Amino acid sequence: MKRLVRLFVLFVTWLAWLTNVRLPDSRFIWLLAMPKWLSGPLAPLLAIAGILGAAWGLIRRDRLAVFAGVASAIFAGSYIRKVTAPHEEFAFAFGPDWEQHLPSHLRWQMRPRRYALQPFNPPLAGPVMMDTVMGSHHETGAPLLADIWQPADDVPRTGIGIIYLHGSGWHYLDKNFQGTTRPFFQYLANQGYVIADVAYTLAPQATLIPMVADVKRAIVWMKTNAASLGINPARIVLMGASAGAHLALLAAYTPNHPILDPADVALEDTAVRGVISCYGVSDAVTAHEYLTRLARLPVRLAPVMESLLKQAGLLMTDGRFVEAADMLPNLLGGQPEVTFAMYELASPIIHVGPHCPPTLLINGTHDLAFHVDQHRQLHAALFRARVPCVHVELEYADHAFDLIAPRWSPGAQAALYDIERFLALMV
Repeated sequence: MKRLVRLFVLFVTWLAWLTNVRLPDSRFIWLLAMPKWLSGPLAPLLAIAGILGAAWGLIRRDRLAVFAGVASAIFAGSYIRKVTAPHEEFAFAFGPDWEQHLPSHLRWQMRPRRYALQPFNPPLAGPVMMDTVMGSHHETGAPLLADIWQPADDVPRTGIGIIYLHGSGWHYLDKNFQGTTRPFFQYLANQGYVIADVAYTLAPQATLIPMVADVKRAIVWMKTNAASLGINPARIVLMGASAGAHLALLAAYTPNHPILDPADVALEDTAVRGVISCYGVSDAVTAHEYLTRLARLPVRLAPVMESLLKQAGLLMTDGRFVEAADMLPNLLGGQPEVTFAMYELASPIIHVGPHCPPTLLINGTHDLAFHVDQHRQLHAALFRARVPCVHVELEYADHAFDLIAPRWSPGAQAALYDIERFLALMV
């Protein structure tokens, strides 16, 4: 028993240590990627486990368990402190008096702190219209579906409609994946926001232009149905994670674009009020270069990974496992040297100008999928264009920090603190 407890405490300490470490590029990175992704969001539990392990070590006079337990609590505590650290980005973007512009009826509902130890567990929201048809994927003929989250009848509406685009690597997942975003949607709906969780077409069924076309159709659908949804058609905000954030940025920065706006909405206004990117891509060329540096999975393990992804619901039954280095070439028709014009079209930073809406950028400094420089460069470009932009870097956070164990994740709580304030400024 003593040996098992000691091994458990050592394992917890290793996970807690990983929260503070940026993984190096190596052929074995995939062996550490999953523990790294899990350890950050679970840092509060690791800290508690470390304290309990140290207490057990004191009782049993096991110095190693005491040392490991204390180290685990220190490592996990350091992660929580770093990832939830305050910043002044809102003052930089909207002026020192930005808090005075928050609507008073929303201000009292907001989270008072960037992190609270208790798990994030918002109450149930109002009605959810599952699989609402917004139009059709013109490339496949399938309906364009979305889940519409609405406030309860007794909740005053803000007038803002949010279009959420899930993370996918442009190839995987779906709306409402395993409920990872449900607490987030419930929380926002309880503040009076209407959220459309959109199932845009994925590769290989669609390439970039059809994917963005789905986002444009969703914008027009929300504007057309604004009265029945109880929103202001001039107050549509795009929000996304990872590949979904890339599509959100691209659609937000290209209103009424001759190529990216599909013919069926060409006569409609596709401009939006604001955009939120959680660890998204701003430059397709440098993103591809970064993804090619990630180690490929050993050939023999690729079928195993594909099977695991399908069993977990991350991949459709007819889908295929795609290496990170192949994602953007699949999306854009080839390598950058072959289809450079498509990589430019796919880069939100190329479309930056005074016409761009206010932007919130959130990502972690330990992001394994897309380097933090993606958002840093976009932030600088928006600053030069005099577009209000809040750029939040969460120290030590990895990719998808808000989607893994969202009820416990310190990064998810810190991001929500910023998101709700940004949304309130868009009212």
